[in-house]
Amino acid sequence: MKRTAGPTSPVPTLDLAVRDGGLVRLRRSLPGADRLEGFVVGTGPVWTLLANCTDHRLDGWTAVRTADLRKVRRIGGEDGLTVRALRRRGAWPVRPPAGDLPLDDLPGLAEAASRAYGLIALHTEESAPDVCWVGAVTGVRPKSLRLHRVDTEARWYDEPVKFRLDRITRIDLGTHYTAVLREFAGERP
Repeated sequence: MKRTAGPTSPVPTLDLAVRDGGLVRLRRSLPGADRLEGFVVGTGPVWTLLANCTDHRLDGWTAVRTADLRKVRRIGGEDGLTVRALRRRGAWPVRPPAGDLPLDDLPGLAEAASRAYGLIALHTEESAPDVCWVGAVTGVRPKSLRLHRVDTEARWYDEPVKFRLDRITRIDLGTHYTAVLREFAGERP
């Protein structure tokens, strides 16, 4: 995936963040939604992809709806502690995830992320801002997708659950949390 700016980014700073790769904080219009910090590695008309950065280390990627972005604030330059720490650890410049993640299509994004990382975390922040569901995408339809979930102890639930596409506001992939769950959950039954 190459860094690309969407044709109509809702916040001018988003285009700059894609071009220069600087550390940013994203604020979204969803009440109760987390503020996210990291490096914008791609943006499209529907989804924006951020390399998560917490405590001066990277932790996977988060895709958020581009239309929900209200403010993109630069919070550090190349001489800041976060970039210096990442550079020393060989993690700078920040790279997008391997493979092609379409940022113009939720079903394509969810399926590609699930294939590449095994488990993803879905968020429906408008109705449940403090909850995420972790699992593997088992199918998509025009208005929904099915997720075969794992619980917090890395045990597979018996059956997949349907999520309406218009309710999904965020997808996390390649995070430490989902990687640990994948390691201990084993193959999907």
